[in-house]
Amino acid sequence: MKFTFSKVARHRVFQHDPIYYDEQKEKREERERRIKEELGLLNDEEKESGYAGRIKGGMRRRIKSHYEVSRSEKRRSNLRLVLILIILMILGVYLIQEGMAWMESFFAD
Repeated sequence: MKFTFSKVARHRVFQHDPIYYDEQKEKREERERRIKEELGLLNDEEKESGYAGRIKGGMRRRIKSHYEVSRSEKRRSNLRLVLILIILMILGVYLIQEGMAWMESFFAD
């Protein structure tokens, strides 16, 4: 009988079988698309339906939209920072003026 103080984790295998996937249908549709493309029967929308077309276009759209979102977020963040700095400056000037007025009244007596 072997005693161990700690157990070593065993290698786990992820097994996923897609429920609604028909590999033969997928291959057949891809083959039909390639044949139509060779014969010149595809329009622009069907040309983009291939794997490469979907990946290429999808990445461009995501990158562009991410850039636009981050740019607008940076602009908002910078505006918020400027407003906070202006409010702090105004508050600081007010406190300095009040402190000077208090000091003048304190030493004048």
